[in-house]
Amino acid sequence: MIESDARRQGAPADVPDPLLGRILNERFRILETLGAGGMGRVYKAMQAPLDRLVALKVLNPQYSGEGKDPGFQKRFFLEASVTAKLRHPNTVTVIDYGKTEDGIYYIAMEYLEGLTLSQLLTQEGPLPWERALAIGQQVARSLREAHKVGLIHRDLKPANVMILNQEADHDVVKVLDFGLVKSFSGDASMKEDTTLTQAGVILGSPQYMAPEQARNIADPRSDVYSLGVVLYQVLMGRPPFQAAQSIDVIVKHINDPPPPFHTVWPDHNVPAEVEALVMKCLAKRPVDRYASMDAVLQGMRTAASASGVSGVFTTRTGLNAVGSGPHSGPHSGIHTGPHQALGSGPTPAPNTMALDISVDEAGGLAEKRSRKGLGIALFGASLFVGLGVAGILVLRGAQKPPMGAEPAGS
Repeated sequence: MIESDARRQGAPADVPDPLLGRILNERFRILETLGAGGMGRVYKAMQAPLDRLVALKVLNPQYSGEGKDPGFQKRFFLEASVTAKLRHPNTVTVIDYGKTEDGIYYIAMEYLEGLTLSQLLTQEGPLPWERALAIGQQVARSLREAHKVGLIHRDLKPANVMILNQEADHDVVKVLDFGLVKSFSGDASMKEDTTLTQAGVILGSPQYMAPEQARNIADPRSDVYSLGVVLYQVLMGRPPFQAAQSIDVIVKHINDPPPPFHTVWPDHNVPAEVEALVMKCLAKRPVDRYASMDAVLQGMRTAASASGVSGVFTTRTGLNAVGSGPHSGPHSGIHTGPHQALGSGPTPAPNTMALDISVDEAGGLAEKRSRKGLGIALFGASLFVGLGVAGILVLRGAQKPPMGAEPAGS
């Protein structure tokens, strides 16, 4: 998980940000930088006159100039407009969006406190299957609403799932980053402009994208596949497919069957019905997957019921505390000795941050730690729009696999 320090994204440490302290359109006073990516930054801001904290996404100037790249501008406003239509409690809320007189494009969203699912997995390792399904159920409900209004997420991954209220009796989930959404409805006003998906560009994160997305084809079943990848990682501590290069990860998505759970973690206790649920989501052909999020939710209820647990997941009552008890862990995730990811130092304690700029710990998970620090406020703002894999699918960020594990693509 990358840190909130904008310098990690290449910003010079000695260059002040001209937007800090500025008020955009007399409504949003920018307080501090929360995160940065290739297309822009996310700021903590105060909304006037409500004195409400918001997360403010601002497009980089090189994309904001009229005539420079209208495709990026269109995707920026597409994200804002379509996300603003979503009202589900498991979806991040868009408060406002617009453009200043001097050409600054912004989106204001609710400011969240919690951890991304990626951060939670790094801290706690694989989650009990009951909790995994409870989280997955909320993600599916968020996506179900989006699909019903004709929207596909196309970039679902742990970094785009926010977990709130970790110390309460249940997880509250928020799905972030509809910046790569694509309309599949007949509404002409919502159809994806051809400038948004240029030749040679694949939108999405290779480790989590469905096989058909390599051809820039997507429908709701593509999100079903991505949810399957997320559930696989939550249960096994690593995604099903890993490789040193993004192109190799995509090839595995297309050609290789996902490894059975017992080959990744021989001592796992995930019921066969839950594994079957995940594997059905991960079917290569869309026609062989669950046809909708409604079908996924029914599959979750059926799998839970067959495993002796109620199909309605609302609390953690009766669940094992995450991180408690002996745990051997999956082959490529948990280690008996001190853990340190390749190319990284010790995993830092949680800190206020904004977003994961498409750098996700795909393979390695830190040893299970105590829940101390989970209550520290973090903001999991959505990944910035348009972070696609261009041309030959250049790796977008260095992964941090565990020692002895196969490197993972982003």
